[in-house]
Amino acid sequence: MSCTVISLPIALAWVVTRVVVAGVAAAKERADNNNETIEVCCDDAQIISEKHFIERSFETPFMDKDLLIKTLTEHGVRGLSENEYGQIKCYTGHYELNFEKMEADKPYFVVIKALDTDDIETKLDDLNNEYAVNVQEESYNNIVARLKENNMQIENEEVCEDNTIVLTVNLE
Repeated sequence: MSCTVISLPIALAWVVTRVVVAGVAAAKERADNNNETIEVCCDDAQIISEKHFIERSFETPFMDKDLLIKTLTEHGVRGLSENEYGQIKCYTGHYELNFEKMEADKPYFVVIKALDTDDIETKLDDLNNEYAVNVQEESYNNIVARLKENNMQIENEEVCEDNTIVLTVNLE
């Protein structure tokens, strides 16, 4: 497993602060010139420093784009989009997820952007588990369809404790 951590420089926070202060000052000056009042409210502002923001990259077991999109949709992500290069982007909770496939026969990589306090590994494990269930469901449906195409019948079907499905097929 690889981990990439990118931190924002302190200078970036300083520059953003200076731009905001300059913008507020300019707005107040315009309001003073026009004899207007301006109210600045920052009650909902949250300052996130570079030490609280992380970006990590993981190789995933996700191979199939349609199953990945189905899994993300079932997981309740918002802002799900795909660009012309096949990159899939979405948001869930405080997380930004970007999925990218480097080669057609390789799995997706996900870049997760989150606050440092968020549990990224747990979120990724949840997605992996949901994806595995969707892969199993898709495989099961394909096997049953092929058995029907070949005029074969399932004699017995058993779901084990570990959610493994055992099919007994009558070959006669």
